[in-house]
Parts: sequence; structure tokens; C-alpha cells
Amino acid sequence: MSRLTTSQDLIQTHLPVSPAGLAKPQLPDWVMSIPGVRRIVARMGATEFRRRLFHMSPALLPIGLPFIPHPDIWGPILVGLCVASSAIALTIAIAFGHLLMRRGEENWMHAVLGYLAPVLAGLLLLPGRAEFGLMTLQIIALGDGSATFGGLMLGGRRLPWNRKKTWSGLFCFAIIGTMAATYMYWGESRPTVPFATSFLICGTAALCAAIVESIPIRSNDNFRVGTTALVVGLAMSAVLV
Repeated sequence: MSRLTTSQDLIQTHLPVSPAGLAKPQLPDWVMSIPGVRRIVARMGATEFRRRLFHMSPALLPIGLPFIPHPDIWGPILVGLCVASSAIALTIAIAFGHLLMRRGEENWMHAVLGYLAPVLAGLLLLPGRAEFGLMTLQIIALGDGSATFGGLMLGGRRLPWNRKKTWSGLFCFAIIGTMAATYMYWGESRPTVPFATSFLICGTAALCAAIVESIPIRSNDNFRVGTTALVVGLAMSAVLV
């Protein structure tokens, strides 16, 4: 039986590697001075900390949308925003990839493209139903992102089907993903869809995505999480709305 990964193992595994192959565990002093950051970095490592910030930050882009009166946002504006956001994300991924890649990782761009594909599909292929793309974004960004924080920071019992992941990570994914996705889905679809219905749609999508993410299979994690969330959200909406 393989031994469980320790905190020190995680720090060593997630040390950022420069193009020259030298480990660079440091973060700027002003970042380390933020309350709680030093403890988080000591627990998960500098690379994983940077990676989680990059992974979760896109969820903040549409955060104020439910409070801004607007017509259906599908159209040239939405397409332009999607293209611009994707270009920015790809530029950051290419320029700072050496600070975000885990040791031994070779498919960093696959992870980035797998993140973008389900979100863009939900936004661009479903005219007039932007809530599905926004829901998918929140589940990938905050659901999947919080699973890593929960698993590494809280620890706890391991999943029986995947000893590398914990129940705390699974619960964090499902809870945070549900809350964030419901906020965006309901905010974009109200008053047509009641809050309770939005919660049920997004909760089911987030839970299914969390379970799929925890399965120990070798595939693009972001892509299977986002695709699951989008497909389940569409199916639940067809049944309940």
C-alpha cells in the first residue's frame, strides 16, 4: 500500500520550476504578509497557491452581473468578452506557465484549454441562455478550486474509490460550487426560474461534477468537470423549467 502524501511532500511536489529547472518556492513579501497566506503556502506549496488563484479568479469577472439591469447578453458583446477573456487567459498561461506548472507536468496548456472549452460552449452555443455558461464557469472555478483548498487544508478521511482525495475536498466542491453556480444561474434567469429551482439545478450539476472530478481516471480534469456540469445542468433544466 502506498503511503499517504504528507504536507512536506505536497510542498516539494508543488515547488514552481523555472525554465532552468531551479526550484523557486518564494512568493513576494507583500503576498506572504496577507493574513493566512503563509499557513496556506506552507500547507500546499507556492506553485499550488498560484495555480489556485489563477484557477479561481475568472469566477470574479461576472460577479456583479445579477445586479446590473441588462437584456439578453448573447450577441457581439458576449462574443467579444469571451474572445478577450480567453486571449488574456491564454497569454497568462503561456507567459507565467513555469510558475504554475506542477513538477513533472507536461500538459499545462491542455488543462487551460479544457477549462475554457465547456465554458465557451455554454456561452456561445446556447443563444439566450447565458446562465448555463456562467453556471459552468462557477463550478469549474470555485467548485473545483475549493476542492483543492478543502482537501489540502482540512484533510480528513480519504475517499474509498480514490485514496488521493478526501471527503472534505468533495464536500467543499459540492457546497461552494452549488452556492456560486446558483447565484449566477438564478441571477441571469430570474424571474423566469425561481431560486429554489435554480438551486436544485445547480446543486445537482455541482454534485455530479464533484463526483466525476474525484474519479481516478487519466483525462483532462477541467474538461470533464465542466462538461459534466454543463450537461447535467441542461438535463435538469429540461426537466424542471
